Amino acid sequence: MVYKDFDDNGAMDPILCFYIMGKSYPYLTRDEILDQMSIMRTRFPDYKSYADAGLNEVFTAEELKGSKILKANYLKTVYFENTSDGRFKEKQLPLQAQFAPVYTITCLDYDGDGNKDLLLCGNINQSRIRFGKYDANHGVVLKGNGKGTFKYVPELQSGLSLKGDVRSTLTINNTLLIGINQQKLRAFRFNQN
Repeated sequence: MVYKDFDDNGAMDPILCFYIMGKSYPYLTRDEILDQMSIMRTRFPDYKSYADAGLNEVFTAEELKGSKILKANYLKTVYFENTSDGRFKEKQLPLQAQFAPVYTITCLDYDGDGNKDLLLCGNINQSRIRFGKYDANHGVVLKGNGKGTFKYVPELQSGLSLKGDVRSTLTINNTLLIGINQQKLRAFRFNQN
């Protein structure tokens, strides 16, 4: 993301970009960039003129001068284990943890075996149409083996089927409380052995 007050109206103009073959392109459509910055109307009088414009064609070198850049360089959901020497070691999580954004990670013992398990919840349903919904997380339960690795528990086995944007979870005794945007609070009881 490149950002700056490009049109000097006192408001920051964030320009989300993506790369194709090493070239940076604005994610915004022509209509969106014109809504954000009317100064672009003369530069791109029609859709064809904007269609193949990269970031360096949309903005001049002078306009990009002083802009700031934010880069996403790590898009995996992982956990970090606190090792005995006080350092953190990155640990991979199963593929199912990567299917949608994660907003909550809850440590629990869902099956009563004495090992810590994880519940990952999240989703984004209110995103731009071109991005689509990120709603493949129905409550990902990861069973821990007590040695720092986790295995996915299928939805049919875990009994969780959470639809919506989960933003908060809380465990009280054997009850899991789940806060989902625009929905009532949900509660689940662990079926421990």
